[in-house]
Amino acid sequence: MYHGTPNDNPSSRYSIRANLFNAHLRYLKKNHWNTILFKELTSYSTYPEKTVAITFDDGYADNFEGAFLPLVNYNMKATWFITTDSIGKHAHWMGTHAPETQILTAEQIFNMKKTGMEIGSHTCSHPDLTTLSYQQQKIEMSESKQILESIINGKITSFAYPYGMHNSDSISAAIDTGFKLACTARPGKFSSEKNPLLIRRITIFDNDSVNTLARKLIFSDNDVSLKKLTNYYYQRITDKVTGHRN
Repeated sequence: MYHGTPNDNPSSRYSIRANLFNAHLRYLKKNHWNTILFKELTSYSTYPEKTVAITFDDGYADNFEGAFLPLVNYNMKATWFITTDSIGKHAHWMGTHAPETQILTAEQIFNMKKTGMEIGSHTCSHPDLTTLSYQQQKIEMSESKQILESIINGKITSFAYPYGMHNSDSISAAIDTGFKLACTARPGKFSSEKNPLLIRRITIFDNDSVNTLARKLIFSDNDVSLKKLTNYYYQRITDKVTGHRN
């Protein structure tokens, strides 16, 4: 899960410099990782083991040059979850207006879809869905879906919960809106979650180096600090020794 890809150091820890994102892509390409669209996870068993679905939340304008064009250059693909109220405007939930908060235009979204990328819904206004009624959540999802379908002239079947926040009404609303897959912000492999409307993702932070990305791909976790990995291996060795003694 990526967010913004500005040229300079990002102001949000959830965004990543464009040149660092490009380094991530080089790593994936060099190490023979296969990229698929989020909607293609429904056929995940047919893909190679080293397969990843790259996703972007919100739809920041700097993604066009900082992520979309590099992906095309590497012959890779990704999915964008767009907040429709802010298309061609600024991300109001970010607080201040700045180049980093600018959102993609409808024309850019259409061109990205036409080039083989997937467009998914991220609601209309980017609310914490758990604070809304079922009907309010349904409106956020369905109106966003309709707007995006009119922009790309195609079907929208993928959804991402803003902030990763959801409840039982969110899942019901997603089903009733017609989404086939939806994702949260909980870490883990795709196969670790059986509910297709609660798919897990690994968050990429602003200072995640290529080495950090490599560890995240191995452990499917947001925290892959050396301290945590040391504890992990220590526990494995301890369990093995204990098992032998038993």
